[in-house]
Amino acid sequence: MLLCWLQLFMPIATLNMVRLDRRQRESLQTQLYRQIRRLIMSGQLTAGVRLPSTRDLVTHLGISRNTIVYAFDQLVAEGYLESHVGSGIYVSDLDLKQTEQRSQTSSLAKSSAAPRTSRRAQRFSTGRISPDYPTSKVRPFRPCQPAIDHFPIRAWNRARSHALRLQSKELMLEANAAGSPRLRRALSIYLRDARGVRCHADQIVITAGAQQALSLIGTTLLDRGDPVWIEDPGYLGARAALLRAGANLIPIPTDDEGLTIPSLRHGRRPRLIYTTPSRQFPLGTTMTLPRRLAVMEFTRKSGAWVIEDDYDSEFRYVGRPVPSLQGLASGERVIYVGSFSKVLFASLRLGYLVVPDHLVDVFRKAKEIHDGSSSAIDQATAAVFIEEGFFAAHVRRMRKLYKARLDGFLCEAKKYLSGFLTFPTIEAGMDAMGRLPADADDTAVSRRLRAEGIDVPPLSAYALTPCTPGLLFGFTAFSSSETRSAMQKVSRCLTNK
Repeated sequence: MLLCWLQLFMPIATLNMVRLDRRQRESLQTQLYRQIRRLIMSGQLTAGVRLPSTRDLVTHLGISRNTIVYAFDQLVAEGYLESHVGSGIYVSDLDLKQTEQRSQTSSLAKSSAAPRTSRRAQRFSTGRISPDYPTSKVRPFRPCQPAIDHFPIRAWNRARSHALRLQSKELMLEANAAGSPRLRRALSIYLRDARGVRCHADQIVITAGAQQALSLIGTTLLDRGDPVWIEDPGYLGARAALLRAGANLIPIPTDDEGLTIPSLRHGRRPRLIYTTPSRQFPLGTTMTLPRRLAVMEFTRKSGAWVIEDDYDSEFRYVGRPVPSLQGLASGERVIYVGSFSKVLFASLRLGYLVVPDHLVDVFRKAKEIHDGSSSAIDQATAAVFIEEGFFAAHVRRMRKLYKARLDGFLCEAKKYLSGFLTFPTIEAGMDAMGRLPADADDTAVSRRLRAEGIDVPPLSAYALTPCTPGLLFGFTAFSSSETRSAMQKVSRCLTNK
């Protein structure tokens, strides 16, 4: 009784800070509940303060009594308020909770610390795994972007309609984890004729893009701490996949002949070697035949596996496409990786692995455990697209278009960027590496261009060790007018540094 009598003399909150808006999507009850809770957690309503009666709040807030009662009941149930029969509703004693809340909020504000993640994830976040591209429209000169405005969408839709007409029931069933037999057969013929890859359909495993293919290799062939030689500078997606598998990455420099072969006298034998021999990414050099033979001789002696990433070899503008390393080695120690996203369109998440016969079963099982099968409809469509000749015709057209765009790009670069950037001879691929003066900061230049709407990642972003400064320009996705306009913008930005 004494407690109830004393509570009658406790201060009463006015709740003048509460503002309800009938135009909001939230109900009035939810608005009232959230605002009172916020006032309590912020300390504006202190422990022991008595709230106005529901009758007074009906007049003050202009809402029904039931709305107020339901909001109060929820706050009482969660411990923010206490109801004392005969004396009213009071703010609970939340001193400890408030202190903890303020401490956490202050700590997060000061350190901007993210929730704790695994050490492996921290390696991804602290290391440079991929250039920080925006997800919006492709801007000049983002690398490795196909010319989607020239993609034969009608032919693709015809192929899809044909596949659905002939295989509608099959495509609704659970698919083979290794991929559609029809697509694997079509691919084996294409790879033999166009890339000199020695394989049969059973050696091919269809994946959800080249990135998943690289991840499967890492998790299948590597134990934590295994040494892996990786081109430096090199493809960041490969770096990410191998780090995820726990690899000990050893950067190996490249020269005009491709990947160099270090001596093993002062180092561990690598378990894997990652390379892009047909066109080194991002420098653009093609591995020479003597260096290819040296790589294969090294793998024979060391027992290492080679990952051959053949990401855009279809687009060679001088002479015939260079045959694959896998074909030269008869596929004994080489795992071949390919993808449709560069040749067709980026959102088509279809890639493939060509693995030696004795690894087929383990890779199929790994794919099954990883995510089962890739999109059955996309696989069926791609198979028809290849079988009907649409794929080969599209590659021929794009090779001609990209050669014209490369010539236009180099012409505009000579006109606007002479004295700032130098471009070596470019015989293949979808991008061009421009060299900056030796004292330039390519990261700062790239950042400055990004602010002007130009996406050209710095060469240093792809390197594990210090390298000469440069910028990577993609030219395939941009028309001559887009290229000219963007070049002028780059020139103005570099001139007004």
